[in-house]
Amino acid sequence: MSFLVTARKYRPSTFDEVVAQGHVVDTLLNSIKLERIAHAYLFTGPRGVGKTTTARIFAKALNCPNATGGEPCNTCDTCLEISEGRSIDVIEIDGASNNGVEQVRTIREAVRYTPSRDKYKMYIIDEVHMLSKGAFNALLKTLEEPPAHAIFIFATTEVQKLPATVISRCQRYDFRRIATEDIVGQLRHICQTEGITAADAALFAIARKGDGSMRDAESIFDQVVAFSGENLEYEDVRQVLHIVDQDTFFHFTDLIITKNTSEGFALAENVVMSGYDIQDFLSGLEEHFRNLLVARSTGETRLIEAPADVCARYAELAQQFTEGDLLRLLKITTQAMQAVRFSPQPRLKFEVALIDMIKMDSTIEISALLSGMDSGGTKPSFRNSTATPSAPRNTLSGASAQSDTASLSGHGDAQRIAPAPPPPPAVKPAAAPEPSSESTKKTVLSQAMDATEPIQQAEERFRQALSAASLSATAHYAPPPGGIAAPSETESPPPPIVQMLIDGLDAVLLPK
Repeated sequence: MSFLVTARKYRPSTFDEVVAQGHVVDTLLNSIKLERIAHAYLFTGPRGVGKTTTARIFAKALNCPNATGGEPCNTCDTCLEISEGRSIDVIEIDGASNNGVEQVRTIREAVRYTPSRDKYKMYIIDEVHMLSKGAFNALLKTLEEPPAHAIFIFATTEVQKLPATVISRCQRYDFRRIATEDIVGQLRHICQTEGITAADAALFAIARKGDGSMRDAESIFDQVVAFSGENLEYEDVRQVLHIVDQDTFFHFTDLIITKNTSEGFALAENVVMSGYDIQDFLSGLEEHFRNLLVARSTGETRLIEAPADVCARYAELAQQFTEGDLLRLLKITTQAMQAVRFSPQPRLKFEVALIDMIKMDSTIEISALLSGMDSGGTKPSFRNSTATPSAPRNTLSGASAQSDTASLSGHGDAQRIAPAPPPPPAVKPAAAPEPSSESTKKTVLSQAMDATEPIQQAEERFRQALSAASLSATAHYAPPPGGIAAPSETESPPPPIVQMLIDGLDAVLLPK
């Protein structure tokens, strides 16, 4: 007996067997029960999600004499002929190879005749977007006012290529991508029927490779079974499809945590020399970081398309990163994919991206930092960050505030102010006290909030400058022992240093 591929052997024959298209199935069933049948239908959606299959089931349900509840019996001559593609009243046309005006004119001539045996004469045109502009124009009038016994069903993956005049004459049904869990469930059902033992990790890998298409996933399933036999393991899938092992992504995440750049270069070497496509690796790494972000942000793993044990690893590993870290890793990965695609040296861009991720500094939430300070906790750890003391800056000294000896002049009498005494000798600062909770807070804050450090230093220098200027002015303009003569009626303006103090020290320049 000849072999029949899984996609054809397990092709749905009833509405109940259609996977993950409940919104379409329910609407069609209700239209059959209520006898609200339109003259034209448009099925759109990705490849391999059941558009043509649903069209055949709908044709059988409308013409089957033994249909119950809208479901065909699949045993009568009508159902068998439609399933085998040899019915004279249900005609399937490939729009890609019959896309001319002449073929459409043939349909227009044949549609006028009543069906030979069935209730409806139905035309299922697959890949209808491939019809030419003239063919669409030739079909418009028939599509708008067909005979009562005629029904058209169009199926396409590129609905944007259809003229708006055609779309407006049809009932449109949008088929959705099939979720990974639904594909895994169907593959598990096939394994049970065929007597094949399959690991969940292997089925998930096949489903992810199918990318929402049941037909693609079933074709990959046949290929892997031909390699491994009746015992399907994840390693078999990985070898046949040449996909990167999931453990490789977890290993790279560990390198980011430990900041191991040497192992990062070794991993890049292994990826390139093993023949993996760099774009495929970065795409898988992007999905890996996305799963970590989902686990970190939501605290759940239901949005992660992976087996239960892998989801548990994601939930545990996500606690090692902040959301900011994961977002930055995703951005670096996305930028690396663009750089690799257009670079004459893709390997160099790939290695630089990996090392950039490994050397990336971690982020810390300000709210968490302040909370730890308020509770008197110890200094939080910073991954890949070392505290470097800031270079000492020059402060405004009293010497800068001491200008030449100023004089107060009157109408002819001038009395000079005694020169300022020399500045007091520097006092040796007292020994620093033992670290306390308050000093710990200041240390942590100065290291974590680098953006506020220049402001604090500027404020401190301003206070020092103000104090030095005030002391210098007081000593410089101190009255002599014999007193100072009363100022004359027309006193000269105050010296510049006094004017600056009066104006709020606007002219004091802080060192940059």
